Amino acid sequence: MFFIAGLCCNAQVSMPVESTQDSILQFFKETASKQSEREKEAINDSISGLMERLLATPQSFDDPFTELSSMGKVYSPDKKLRVYTWNLPYADGTSRYYGFLQYLPDRNSVPLVYRLTDKSNAAESPDLSVNTKDNWYGCLVYEIFSSTIDKTDHYILLCYDPYNLFISRRIIDILYFDENSSPVFGKPVFSFRNRMVSRVIFEYSAKAQMSLHWVPEMKMIVFDHLSPSRPSYEGNYQFYGPDFSYDGFRLEEGIWKLVEDIDVRNFTE
Repeated sequence: MFFIAGLCCNAQVSMPVESTQDSILQFFKETASKQSEREKEAINDSISGLMERLLATPQSFDDPFTELSSMGKVYSPDKKLRVYTWNLPYADGTSRYYGFLQYLPDRNSVPLVYRLTDKSNAAESPDLSVNTKDNWYGCLVYEIFSSTIDKTDHYILLCYDPYNLFISRRIIDILYFDENSSPVFGKPVFSFRNRMVSRVIFEYSAKAQMSLHWVPEMKMIVFDHLSPSRPSYEGNYQFYGPDFSYDGFRLEEGIWKLVEDIDVRNFTE
């Protein structure tokens, strides 16, 4: 038996893992050959449908899916969560995001599978919102680590968003599962820029590179401090980039608190 978003199905209807991977890989190749954005969207929707069936097979949770190099596949350290994300870039520099979660409430259970629906374009205050799988703030997840807040397991997601032609974003999001094992994104536990936010969003020049990582030795999320290239560009984030100093977030009494100007010379990312 397996479960898709809490719905029980018969394992016999699942597709063979290898043939499904081959189909997904072929669809990704086909996407690259299409000019029409509508055609590309249709293909990516087909990829999502195949991924949903693929991930419903219990053995998929431990499959490396090495052939699926066009999507991110990240495990949580406790091996209870796996996140899959990819994007469809548009000609104007924006992207549409696709994603799935596989979650094991306990190691002896079958994986719950959740399809994520990107609604980032409709987000008015994304740093303050709390989201479900149906209005996910879409991005590419590249790193996960876990933390305990209010005696509940939470997952910190470090993400990248090539936002448009001029601005890129790095995002610190937080994910937990409610009493029904449904995913919830965002929680006001980040103290940043004199207010509490549900996720932290950094904006900087699309020409720059920003580092954002969890450093276990420091027990901190460490990132490049961003500054404008000229004082006159203050607040114009397409001219922001790293200034060779570093800040971080440290968990204190259930709150991720900003620590400025930290020394990272003795630690590696």
